Amino acid sequence: MQIDFTHWRTRVSLAVLALGLILSACSEPTAPAPDATPQEETRTVSAPQGFTEAGLAQLDSRLVELAAAQQRAGYVAILARNGEVLHTATAGYADLEAERPMTADTVVRIASMTKPVTAVAALMLVEDGVIALNDPVSDYIPAFAEVRVATSLQRDDNYEIPTTAPERPVTVEDLLTHTSGLGYVFDYQSNLGALYIDGDIYSAEGDMNARMESLAGLPLYFQPGSAWFYSYASDVLGHLVSVASGQSLEDFAQQRIFRPLGMSDTTFFLRDDQRNRLAALYTHDEDGALTRIPDAQDTIPRSPIEAGGAGLLSTANDYIRFGQMLANGGEFEGVRLLSREMVAEMVTAHVQADRMPDRMDAIDLGYGYGVGVVYDGPGAHPVRNIGDFGWSGYFDTEFFVSPSTGVVAVIMSQEQPGPTTSDTIGARAVFDGLVYDALTRES
Repeated sequence: MQIDFTHWRTRVSLAVLALGLILSACSEPTAPAPDATPQEETRTVSAPQGFTEAGLAQLDSRLVELAAAQQRAGYVAILARNGEVLHTATAGYADLEAERPMTADTVVRIASMTKPVTAVAALMLVEDGVIALNDPVSDYIPAFAEVRVATSLQRDDNYEIPTTAPERPVTVEDLLTHTSGLGYVFDYQSNLGALYIDGDIYSAEGDMNARMESLAGLPLYFQPGSAWFYSYASDVLGHLVSVASGQSLEDFAQQRIFRPLGMSDTTFFLRDDQRNRLAALYTHDEDGALTRIPDAQDTIPRSPIEAGGAGLLSTANDYIRFGQMLANGGEFEGVRLLSREMVAEMVTAHVQADRMPDRMDAIDLGYGYGVGVVYDGPGAHPVRNIGDFGWSGYFDTEFFVSPSTGVVAVIMSQEQPGPTTSDTIGARAVFDGLVYDALTRES
């Protein structure tokens, strides 16, 4: 069976598509740019601390420039090195209409940056001895005992997807590495993709058990473990964490991850006290104008489910703490979530060129447990260093950890990709290069 993965775009987290948001241009009029200069909030750091003044000034000015040009409504970036937050920069607005500045405490939709958090939750249960990497998913979600594997992505003469039995069960590790064979909602080229789009578990009715049963009834794209495909795997993993722990995913994450790390604004369910800090969501319409997404189409803050692959809300101040925990080998400010050995496994590129899509092979981007990892391969990675790991989110957010330089970096903006959204000048597109350019020369 030949499956074409080249349509997958490495920069796109599919979380919001899965949550049922509409990616068409909005009909509301474009908001005029406020008369006020976009807000900028920086703390310059001298070279001995690890970043050059000139490099940080370039980062700051670039974000201000992009916000002023309304490439995005606003940005916030935080840089840490060797365990210390050294620089915070903000530019533009969390809400253009209200002229509310973007800050490090602005609540944003982090979409697929939820996936590393869910991976950590699962790995904590592995270390607790509650689950094991090679456990069949069906041990916790029985519907997966009956999965079938597609032998063609197109319908046969009977208008059915032909299938065969799996050679082995889907395992916890398959979910962690996106090698389960599950699909998502981005395949518009095949009949199987249409089934996943029609069976979108985020817009389905019923509790998570019912949604999992529906998902398990769809054929897998390939034999478990044989390839990498961005998928609902993290959402299944989140439900598995809930079943295995006996808690909701929200409760588990709050008790075991967010509260211990001091991540007080990270949640699957927007609280009333956070509403006045929630960033508005924007897109670029067919005319290239920055346009606000209507509230009715902004479903994440009102989602009734805990989507382990896509559903978290957070802040830059919160997420930098999560990144530092990983950079420290599972510990932050005296609180240990994972052993150093388990974090090392998490950030190892378990999936490399033999199973990754060509576009990711070209930049030596493999996949660990919930994170992308740059490995020593035949591709070209002119900005990132070998061993760098992290992940991004659909609304133009990103974090990365660079073990070789001691850098942990987070950038947040809130752009829903639209007809004229640029891939080349968004937050993620400019961020990595600016951070590396700001490192002191000896780095």
